[in-house]
Amino acid sequence: MRRIEESPATPEVIELRQQLLDFVAVTDSRAPLYARLAVGIAEADEVLTILAAAPQTKRLPVTLFAAIHDVLLANPDEPLADWYPNLSSSRRSDDPVPALLELCSRRRAELIELVRTRTPQTNEIGRSSLLLVGLSLLAAEVGPLAHLDVGASAGLNLLVDRFRYDYDGHHVGAGQIELRCGIRGESRPELLPSALPVITSRLGLDLNPVEASDPEQVRWLEACVWPDQPDRFERLRLALAEAAKHKARLLAGDAIDDLEAAVAELGPGHPVVTTSWVLNYLGEEGQRRFMKAMDALGRHRELSLVCYEAPNLTPGLDWPTEVAETDLSVLRLFSWRDGRRTDEVIAKGHPHGYWLTWLR
Repeated sequence: MRRIEESPATPEVIELRQQLLDFVAVTDSRAPLYARLAVGIAEADEVLTILAAAPQTKRLPVTLFAAIHDVLLANPDEPLADWYPNLSSSRRSDDPVPALLELCSRRRAELIELVRTRTPQTNEIGRSSLLLVGLSLLAAEVGPLAHLDVGASAGLNLLVDRFRYDYDGHHVGAGQIELRCGIRGESRPELLPSALPVITSRLGLDLNPVEASDPEQVRWLEACVWPDQPDRFERLRLALAEAAKHKARLLAGDAIDDLEAAVAELGPGHPVVTTSWVLNYLGEEGQRRFMKAMDALGRHRELSLVCYEAPNLTPGLDWPTEVAETDLSVLRLFSWRDGRRTDEVIAKGHPHGYWLTWLR
């Protein structure tokens, strides 16, 4: 395919092109549409420069794809929508790249504004399957938990104890929404939750919390879901309805500067902070500052952190050598007891929680 932009590519564009090609390996099996589009975008410098307009920490393929998806959800009569399974009942199977390039050229200013001002907020509840493993191991040690989710978006992962889970036949919970997580490799049933943890208080912290009753904000959440995955759309809508019933409290604030105040807002129970695919947006220096803020809190009180992050995108967390370069997500449990920090990696898994492999 001929590139739209024939002038020499900048180093920034070359780096983004490689990101798109790497993204293909992640999406090919479960999101073939995005894999096809990613190959086309990697060859179109004019489209890559749209993504280059995003702030450094948000300059990721998912940011651009969410922006395009948001435009299509708002304008389902756009020609490109004919290739999206969630937008067309008789979707086309031929090459979608020409329609993509035309859309990006015609709506360039709109897409640039979206990637500049919006942060991907997948709020993927499938990650609760991994978070629950960490929270349950922690609850076995300390008892009832006071849960603060950083990067909470609409607060859906604050419902971690209200879902029903199936770990390859190992069942826990009785909620209406079922999350399935396969186990790859050794089964290790003793590490799986035997019961849901008791959560006595819950709070979300996010720069821009999503109001579940705001159609535009909900559309952005839907735009962050990959169109080839209808199960995720269904789960998102069910979880939004569940969140509307329980109305967990959400605070607007910074993950670092407002962390101490947010922890202080928690009620009774052992304070535990969770993050899932949010620390990558802080950049390496921001990640180090976040951990320093956690260390500062942990010097004066018992505290824990359960995170599910991609090590290759969060070098500021100083991952153990054996997982430091992986592009999978890794479940890690930090504990502060008597002013001292310990941590361990527990499992690695699919970014959306479809499976895990034990590392503990």
